[in-house]
Amino acid sequence: MRKLNIVKYTVKAMKAFFQGWVVAILVMAAAMAGNIQAVISQDVKTGNSLLAQTQIKADELELAVALPELAEVIFKGGESSSGQITGIDVQGEGLSIQRSGKTATIPLSQIKKVVFKNGALVYRSNGRQIIRGERDRPIGKLVTWSGIPLNTFTVKNSTQGQAVVKLKPPIVSTEQLQGIESVATDRQYVVDEIQFDSQQRTITILATPY
Repeated sequence: MRKLNIVKYTVKAMKAFFQGWVVAILVMAAAMAGNIQAVISQDVKTGNSLLAQTQIKADELELAVALPELAEVIFKGGESSSGQITGIDVQGEGLSIQRSGKTATIPLSQIKKVVFKNGALVYRSNGRQIIRGERDRPIGKLVTWSGIPLNTFTVKNSTQGQAVVKLKPPIVSTEQLQGIESVATDRQYVVDEIQFDSQQRTITILATPY
């Protein structure tokens, strides 16, 4: 009889022991599941954030454009001056123009527009030369980009007239950006004209792909 009681007690103890282990395992499993869910959630958030950043970055195009060597600066009063555009001073709001080895800076507030001459030498971004209107003909239509912030247009190489303009909505749509980028893969956008709005601190660019 005593042995039977001992066996019963032992069975109860083992049952309680195993029940305790089951509860502990379930608690640990729940905790691990919560941690995994938190990690997955964090990864998803990070992924969405990176995706958003990529989309925002994809909505901006840094486009190389070429400035012909000879330009005519037309003033608001009707007068004009010719030379090679060598830079734009955003802070001082001035246009640098070089002629006969001398450089002058013209206040943007005095300029109506800059017109680049046909027949002037143009350098592509790969260094190849273009003679606009004589030897080389455009292989695309004239495009107009209006309302470009002044500080997004930069002359990178004044000797060869290499400049960069940043384009993004609402100046051009995302679809237009894709089209411009596609054209620029094997053609060079050459600037025909730059119009200045000194009050709004913006410019309008007319360009043709060659």
